[in-house]
Amino acid sequence: MSTLVSTSDHPARDQADYWRHAIREAFGPFHVRPARAGGFAARFLGRTLGPVEAGEVRAPAHAVRRGARQIARDTRECYKLGLVLHGSCVLSQNGRRVGAGPGDLVFYDLTRPVEIAFGAHRIFTVVVPHRAVPLPHGRMTELGGTLLGAEAGAGRLVASLLGALAEDAEPADEPYAHHLGGAIVELLAGAAGERLGAGAAPPPSGESAEAVRTIKEWIEAHLQDPDLTPAAIACAHHISVRQLYRVFEPAGTTVARYVRHRRLERCRRELADPVLATQRIGAIASRWGMPDAAGFSRAFRAAYGLPPSAYRARATGLRRRD
Repeated sequence: MSTLVSTSDHPARDQADYWRHAIREAFGPFHVRPARAGGFAARFLGRTLGPVEAGEVRAPAHAVRRGARQIARDTRECYKLGLVLHGSCVLSQNGRRVGAGPGDLVFYDLTRPVEIAFGAHRIFTVVVPHRAVPLPHGRMTELGGTLLGAEAGAGRLVASLLGALAEDAEPADEPYAHHLGGAIVELLAGAAGERLGAGAAPPPSGESAEAVRTIKEWIEAHLQDPDLTPAAIACAHHISVRQLYRVFEPAGTTVARYVRHRRLERCRRELADPVLATQRIGAIASRWGMPDAAGFSRAFRAAYGLPPSAYRARATGLRRRD
């Protein structure tokens, strides 16, 4: 299914605001700042390709920023690829600043702060859910703010596939679209693994994928249980702890790391909620099974780049002592 959004049907004075709304619907909240006042002639043609959302963006010069406040208002956890077809952009994430021109493929994580300055451009974008990529999220975030296809190898294959899709005047229908999306995910995993030196894990079989999905759903419902251990999870699913760890191997992580990641995510979202600003950080961490204040602070900073108190202050604009 394709979606076309264009500002041309709106008065010039309203075009920038309409584009802000369109970007929020397609990619989540961003702060958008046009390079000049007046009209903002832009369009977005999006399509669903199985597990990913792809689309072509044409827009004049502008800058976008996604900080802690915008991230906190978005429930999606995704990576984003952008193949520059015409024009240029400068991407900043993870302390990096990289310029991109035609043929370059930028990569960034939508759950991390990011800033992009665009010249007038045409870019083919792909949004990929974290859960779709069979590599640890902690490793994938290391690539944020890089040119994924800058060197020979799998990265160039990703760029070539996206370039071909961008020039395809007849978008594929299901089930072909689903296969194309799967190919993008597989190539992205290969390119990321190649860049990280990790070697992409093979995709799980249908049976193991279903087991992972069932166990993850159970874990999600029991995150607040202080006795949520690998042994308890294995017992609840009538398998051994060794079997449990094997179930998670194709995803490139362990069950213990997955539980910690989900608990940190729940804490992050509550710290970013102004309604919960009067609650102590320690109470929030304890509620999600992380009662060791020092250990929680270290883990949170390693995952999100800021200590919990600083993250709360940036996300809500409020400060309190904990």
